[in-house]
Amino acid sequence: MIRGKQDDYPTLSEILQSYNVLQNKVENFINMRPGFFFVFSAERIEGSRGPYYACTVGDSKSRVESKAWIGDSGVIEPRAGHIALADYMRDEKYGLSIKVKRNFTLDEMEAYSAGSTTQLIPVVRDIAALRSEIQRLIESVKNGFLRELLEGLLGENGSCREFFDSPAAKTYHHALIGGLAGHSFQVARYALGIYDLSPSRESIDRDMLVTAALLHDIGKVKTYSTDDYAFEYTDRGQLEDHIAIGVRILEREIVKIDGFPETLASELIHAVISHHGELQYGSPVTPKTREAFILSLCDNLDAWLDHFESQAAATPEDSSWTEYSRMFQSRLYRGNH
Repeated sequence: MIRGKQDDYPTLSEILQSYNVLQNKVENFINMRPGFFFVFSAERIEGSRGPYYACTVGDSKSRVESKAWIGDSGVIEPRAGHIALADYMRDEKYGLSIKVKRNFTLDEMEAYSAGSTTQLIPVVRDIAALRSEIQRLIESVKNGFLRELLEGLLGENGSCREFFDSPAAKTYHHALIGGLAGHSFQVARYALGIYDLSPSRESIDRDMLVTAALLHDIGKVKTYSTDDYAFEYTDRGQLEDHIAIGVRILEREIVKIDGFPETLASELIHAVISHHGELQYGSPVTPKTREAFILSLCDNLDAWLDHFESQAAATPEDSSWTEYSRMFQSRLYRGNH
């Protein structure tokens, strides 16, 4: 809840979790108060019954499509990149609709309710702690060439500073500022768990595994725009996609390192370009090394679980099933907890 001057106001996640069929078409069903919504996008539509806005609204955990009606007295137009204080209503057939009463910039919102923007915009909570964890992981790499590559890209003075400010995807998983760093770190953790437990441990290159995990999505630093937190594709992201961009970033950094072994570079590039696992999912080759197999599995696992938790966070508390997931092409069972 967002603490206001006189009352508390819900966010989208709280609205979605609290909803039940008895509240169908009931306006402001939490505390009879409007809610706060971050507006990721807003497109004016000239409808048959008058104009409205097709919006994507959300908070730090969830985002949904919504209509913003503008015909009533006292209702204003939504603004992308702003926080809207709006009356809301959920319809079983048509989903969420809002009527905006006031738009806040991020600074205005912080002045109105200190600390509230952390609930409303998609940003990793403690990016400094995440940066420190990644640095410790880099320092654990014993291969000098791979460690120098990691430092050159992700270190304190690295050339890919956007790594800690980029999302890992537009919507499906880790779609938040810092999401790329968080996803890459978690993939590395999963991979090291497999390394520690695998009977093939003696044949697995731990340093290669860590390096490939941290850098497998490095091309995403140039794939998405962070304007208004909508994470739209950049022109380069559309034209080249993150795997191709990532290879160019890696090759540009590798040539700066004297004596970097060609075979080591090829094995790293292979792990990166094969991490989608199958040709139909965008990888130009399938995994052919132990490290590439592990990376592909861990990449999927982390993306799947993050998407699952996002779906679960947007599910009413009295429901065991999420809304339909386009990623899994099914509803998901979250249980009774």
